Amino acid sequence: MKKFLPALSCLLFSFIGYGQIVSFNGEYFKIDTLYPVYPSVKGLSFPWEITYGPDDSLWVTEAHGYRIWKIHPGNKGNRVLLNLNGLTTFNYYDPPNGYPAPQGGLMGLALHPQLLSGKPYVYVALVYDVFPKTGTPNNSSCAGSGSITSNPCYYRTKIIRYTYNPGAHSLGSPVIVMDDLMGSNDHNSGRLKISPVPESDGQYHLYYTIGDQGAGQFNNGFRTNNAQNKDVYEGKVLRLNTEIDGDVDDGAYNQWIPNDNPITNSVSGKVNAVYSYGHRNAQGLVWAHVGSQYILYNSEHGDKSDDEVNVIEAGRNYGWPKVAGMCDDNYNDTDANPNNDRLANQLIVNEHSFCTANNVKEPLFSFFNVNASAVPSSGSSNYTWPTIAPSSIDYYDKMYIPGWINSLLVTSLKLGMYRLKLKVDGSAVDSSSTAQITDTIAYLHEYRIRDLAIAPTGDTLFLAIDSTGSTSGPTGGFTGKQAATKTPGYILRMVYLTVLPEGAKEPLYPKSEKINTTLVYPNPATDHIHVLCRDILQNPFLVQLYDMSGRMMLTQSFSESSFDVPLKNITGGLYIFRLLDARGNIVVTKKILIVNK
Repeated sequence: MKKFLPALSCLLFSFIGYGQIVSFNGEYFKIDTLYPVYPSVKGLSFPWEITYGPDDSLWVTEAHGYRIWKIHPGNKGNRVLLNLNGLTTFNYYDPPNGYPAPQGGLMGLALHPQLLSGKPYVYVALVYDVFPKTGTPNNSSCAGSGSITSNPCYYRTKIIRYTYNPGAHSLGSPVIVMDDLMGSNDHNSGRLKISPVPESDGQYHLYYTIGDQGAGQFNNGFRTNNAQNKDVYEGKVLRLNTEIDGDVDDGAYNQWIPNDNPITNSVSGKVNAVYSYGHRNAQGLVWAHVGSQYILYNSEHGDKSDDEVNVIEAGRNYGWPKVAGMCDDNYNDTDANPNNDRLANQLIVNEHSFCTANNVKEPLFSFFNVNASAVPSSGSSNYTWPTIAPSSIDYYDKMYIPGWINSLLVTSLKLGMYRLKLKVDGSAVDSSSTAQITDTIAYLHEYRIRDLAIAPTGDTLFLAIDSTGSTSGPTGGFTGKQAATKTPGYILRMVYLTVLPEGAKEPLYPKSEKINTTLVYPNPATDHIHVLCRDILQNPFLVQLYDMSGRMMLTQSFSESSFDVPLKNITGGLYIFRLLDARGNIVVTKKILIVNK
């Protein structure tokens, strides 16, 4: 069985200003606290989603606090945009007389790609209701704490679209997208992502991960696992409209379901919201522009091992609960006892045969593929199970950090963050292009990371740190023991350093890369940007222009040291301007305001 990766971070200097300088695999980063700014301010209550918005702010959901925050990455302030505590119907923090907390609470958040240009929509997912409503729920009558019962807690989850008012810094005009989704105290998943460009039908679509509700395991041992049932929305990736399609005869909810979705309900014969199925607990979801195509990736929790990173395709089966990880027969087992948590109380005979017969797509990457017999029993320490508990996934498409372009960043609730370098077409992990350490490159092993966001410039990562080091199952600790996470409930900023800290032997880049070697003007710009480069820089030069969501809007090469970058097809707004020299070194990265005439 593979062993856990050793901690790779090396603390070089305790504190420099308000941050730490750390080294990973020869790379240097400065890590500091973005929120809270002051030690006297407590951290957020389980930050869940962190998204870098086109307004140059971080949008953050607070899972247990049921609040949506905007935090400026330059420590220029923060504010609560919306408090949703009033939408919940259960006693969240009153066990055993109240209901056990659902996994998540206020979970995913997605910003419409045209948030500042005509579609000011923000989509959120939250657990809001619990049933049955009669009687007094407690440890013995409601699963979530205590022993397995035949009376688990059932929650309801809804997806709501709000309209953003940038002048008032508020969210209002709620519209229900769907409010009949199941919820649980376990495996709610809860990520929301919008396609970055209109799809084949000319529309943007909203993708949502919903878990298998923990069915068949732990305190949900008697709950039916529906991940293979295409008529039920548990254990799926759902695909929804961002606006109603006007099919009035389809009813309220079906107006939010795209007519070209791949799966129909076996009873009604109507297209349902299912895009893919056979998922366990997919807490990560990201769209990546790889080469000339957009690819949808997810990350999801394995059982006792076999955490997955998948390429999500329309109508495909991802195997759970009949398959864990690859179709490699490493988990063939007979386990039909709800008091034994392995493989969700399923009868497993042959993974390979099930994959062949049921259109199963294997993971792009699977962490720690071990035999079921090698996994500690449910009576052993859950923290020693060979899992990383992947909590989110993002795609790095920037040029700023050497070697990182075309990499997936997978955060973990046990072992920090992993970087998976992809092959050029994004179809597989490229193990030949970078040094591999057991499975892949690992960072930040001391942190329990719930989500991350990448700055449009590519030089900075923002990390949402979980509020505790303990949850159910295998995700409770790291390094083989239960432990509280560092900086609980904080938003951390991780900045790549282009030069080594003081006292180091040599810079990572030539000194000629400093910004003062180049002039870029005017700013604000209208129809062009003029660039003047000093003679010490090597041409040809490459200009890249990104919008604030990180999408590349312009790329052009210039062979002269003085040139104009035309802007006639660029819509007015705030952009990231980047200039690279002939060696691929970043010469300038700066914000440019473009004002249309």
